[in-house]
Amino acid sequence: MARHIPRIYCQNLSGQTFEIPDFQRQHLISVLRLKEGSQFLAFNSKDGEWLCKIENIKKSSIKARKIEIKRQFKKAPNLALAICIIKPDNMKLVIEKGTELGVTDFYLIRSEYTNAICNEEKLKAIAILASEQSERLDIPIIHSENSLKDFIDALPPHFKWFSAIERMKDPAELSDMKQETGFIIGPEGGFSENEKELLKAKTTQILLSKNILRSETAAIVCLAAYNFLLAK
Repeated sequence: MARHIPRIYCQNLSGQTFEIPDFQRQHLISVLRLKEGSQFLAFNSKDGEWLCKIENIKKSSIKARKIEIKRQFKKAPNLALAICIIKPDNMKLVIEKGTELGVTDFYLIRSEYTNAICNEEKLKAIAILASEQSERLDIPIIHSENSLKDFIDALPPHFKWFSAIERMKDPAELSDMKQETGFIIGPEGGFSENEKELLKAKTTQILLSKNILRSETAAIVCLAAYNFLLAK
């Protein structure tokens, strides 16, 4: 059986030799147990993925050398998920699974019924880890928190936007997707009636299930359906 090669995100791989980023050093040494001479994969969305070798380990730095290119970066279709902020553990799940399922842009939304807070830096760290584990070459962007009204008023125009609405009649077909797709998911408690009207004017409304889904479940269902339909 082939030996698993550890894989890490490095923002700068422009030279033949490079420094391991500060936030990765402890992970490489204490968790992955790499030593001088150990090989690993390093990637980013500019330089692609490289097989590398650790050359020198010091207390405050690790120097590595690129050996050979393994994959060139090829941009995937843009896929957005705008989710109203939910409980921290569930929010982390959405970022992790959304990254695995190809989300390129996460939008953090505060709606009328939002009653949770989130730590954007922790969410960014989760996105990096999920990208490493899922063999992505890019890291999704986590956009700063915004109100639902302001977000709807200035929807990013290059996406076709769908909003998941509970108990709605005559929903649009979920199959009506294109490669540049965005989904808007409500908080625990759903959208208010006023918010539903705002969404109706600017987005295509869809019904995901006859059952009431939790926010994190609805997010995963949307992204799984997108992946399934585009894989055909």
